[in-house]
Amino acid sequence: MRPHRSATILLLLLAAAGCRHAAPPGPLPQGWQTLVAAPRNFAALYRFSCCGHRDLVLTARAGDGRLSLSVAVPPGGTALAVWVAGEGGWVNRVKEGCREPLQKGVLPVSASSFLPLDARLVALLLTGLLPSGAREMPELPGWVEATTEGYLWRARVEGPEPHCTRVLVARAGDENPLLVADIESPLGSASGVPSMPRALSLVAGSVKAELTLQAWHTSEAPSPPSWLSAPVCGAKP
Repeated sequence: MRPHRSATILLLLLAAAGCRHAAPPGPLPQGWQTLVAAPRNFAALYRFSCCGHRDLVLTARAGDGRLSLSVAVPPGGTALAVWVAGEGGWVNRVKEGCREPLQKGVLPVSASSFLPLDARLVALLLTGLLPSGAREMPELPGWVEATTEGYLWRARVEGPEPHCTRVLVARAGDENPLLVADIESPLGSASGVPSMPRALSLVAGSVKAELTLQAWHTSEAPSPPSWLSAPVCGAKP
């Protein structure tokens, strides 16, 4: 371990945390390892605010490495639609009637705002779970970390029923977080199955987003949307 690395980590985490998490963290709750699990296939509905807009409706379906996401402006009308499968993805430019390829490792949340997340990380955040290989951080009680496909994932786990309250996502080898997620008030668990987060607050640079869960259920993995048949934006006829 590099000299003062633990102190650097502590300062970064507390600086990102704000007042609510400024107190020294407690030990990890017993059974925190139950959060190290593959997310179930699910469909969820959220009230969504981001990028100067409030009271939007976000629908997410995830499973088998695929993610289908749409943002609507009530009472109707799709503002944004995204499809991610494996390392590839597409964004539906609804007004233009075309689709464009999605850069790997980013998730659009508006026409010009992005979060540094891929389909796997989105599924983990929305289900409140931890990546495989998550391990306790002895230098920072109450926190765990894991490296997953180029990302460093650090999470604060509290109890007595284990649940994540804060997640920091960074590039592997870089301790400066790309994204900070506060996870609020789990709904409660059944039969030892970790509960779904009720609200999430996400900050990535100047982009801030808030999600409040309205409905959640297990489902089949998402199927490719019909708009994938639209022409590629800028393609010659």
